[in-house]
Amino acid sequence: LSDAAPEARDGRTFLPVRAVFEAMGAQVSYDAASGAVTAVRDGTTVTMTLGSTEASVTMDGITTPVVMDVAPYAHDNRTYVPVRFAAQAFGCIVGWDADDRTVILIDTEKLVEDTIAKYDYTLLEKYLAYGQTYSTGIWDMEAAFDAELALGVAPITMDGELTGTVADGMQMDAAMTLRMDLQELLDSLTEGAGGGMSTTDTALLDSLADEGIGMDIRGDLERGQLYFRFGGDFMTTALGVDENTWFSMDMAAMYEAMGMDYSGLLSMAAGDVDYSGLLSTLLALAVTEPTDKDTAYSDLSAAVDLAAQLLRDDAWTASGNDRILHYSLEQGGAAADLTFTLTLDGEDVTAYDLAAEITATDPDSGLAVSLTVAEAMDADGNMTANLSMGMGDILSMTMDMTGAYTQGTSAPETQPPEGAAVVDLLEMGTAVPEAQPAE
Repeated sequence: LSDAAPEARDGRTFLPVRAVFEAMGAQVSYDAASGAVTAVRDGTTVTMTLGSTEASVTMDGITTPVVMDVAPYAHDNRTYVPVRFAAQAFGCIVGWDADDRTVILIDTEKLVEDTIAKYDYTLLEKYLAYGQTYSTGIWDMEAAFDAELALGVAPITMDGELTGTVADGMQMDAAMTLRMDLQELLDSLTEGAGGGMSTTDTALLDSLADEGIGMDIRGDLERGQLYFRFGGDFMTTALGVDENTWFSMDMAAMYEAMGMDYSGLLSMAAGDVDYSGLLSTLLALAVTEPTDKDTAYSDLSAAVDLAAQLLRDDAWTASGNDRILHYSLEQGGAAADLTFTLTLDGEDVTAYDLAAEITATDPDSGLAVSLTVAEAMDADGNMTANLSMGMGDILSMTMDMTGAYTQGTSAPETQPPEGAAVVDLLEMGTAVPEAQPAE
C-alpha cells in the first residue's frame, strides 16, 4: 500500500478503501456529500458510509442490507474500511496471522479461473450440453417410486407415481400421488391392537395407505410462480384442505426477500453451470480461515489445483463409446468410491450412469454410516435411480425410482383452471380465496 498504512481499531483491521478495492480489480467512487463509498466488480456493488455500520451488497440486481460490527472512518484524507467485510463482500477468503500481525486476503475467484485455464473440460461441457436436452422443447414425463424408512423401529413404507408435461424446463403441469403405510409403525409404538385408535382414525390411515395424498402442480419457473392443489380423503378430512382450492407461491419474490439470487438458481437448475463459479463457492464454504501468511496461498492453490483436475479430460478413461471417471479414497475410517460413465454417439453424450458409495465408522462409538447413490439415463430417455442410507440400528432408508421422458406435443397448463379459488401461501393469514382470471 503506497500511501497509507493499515490501522487497527476496536479489535478490527482497517485498510484504505481505494487501495484494497482497486487491488481486487474493483472500481471505487466516493460521494463527499453523503460520505458514501461505492466499489463495483464483476456485477457486484458494495456500498458503505462513513460513520455508519449499515452497508449493502448488490448482486444480479438484488440488494442485500448488511450490518457491520464496525463503521468506516476518515483519517489523514483517506477513507478506511473494515477489511474483513470489504474482502468477503467480493468473495475473498480472509485470514489473520497473529504471529506476524498480517491480514491475509485470497481472491478465490481469480485463483480458480487461473487454475481451470490450465486444463481442458470438453467431456464435462458435452455432459452439460446433454443436460439441456430435456430443457428444450416439450416433454411428457412419468415416474414411479417406492421407499422404506425405519428409525430403529417398524418401517414406514411409501410409494407413488408422477405424470406431467414440461416445456423448456420451465413451464410445468404435473400430478403426483403419494401413498404411505404407517400402520406397522403405529402398532409397534402402541403395542398393537390399533393403539386405541377410533374407527375414523383407522379409516384415515387406510385411506393414506390405499388412496394416498394427491397433488397437482402447475407453474412457470421463469416467472417464479407455482400453484399447488391437494386431494385425497386424508388431506380433506384430517387436515381440512379443500381439494378445490389452489395455493400459489411466488418463488422469485420469496428468494428476493431472502436476498438470494433466484435467476442464478434457475441457471443451475437448467444445467447452465459455471464450473469455476461453483468451485469458488464450494471453496468459500469449505476452506478454513488461513493463519499463516507464508503458506496460506500455496496451500489453497494446491487444493484448488487438485479439485480442478477431478473433471479434466485426462481424468477420464475410454472404453468403446464410454468415457469413465473413477475415484476411490480411504482415509481415517471413511471410504468413498465414485464411478461416472458417459456414453458417446459421435461427439455427443447420449446417456450416463453414476454410482457412488460412502462408508464411515465412528472410532469411538463404532457406529457405521453408509450412503449409496445410483442414477442412470439411457439414450431413449428412460431413467432409474436408487438411494440407500444407513446409520447402525438407528436409521435405514431405501428409495427406488423409474421414469421416462417422451417428446410431447401439447404445452402444459401453467395456471389453475379459470374461476378456481387461489390462496397465496405467503399471505396465508390474511388472504381470502378469489377467482383466478383466465390466462
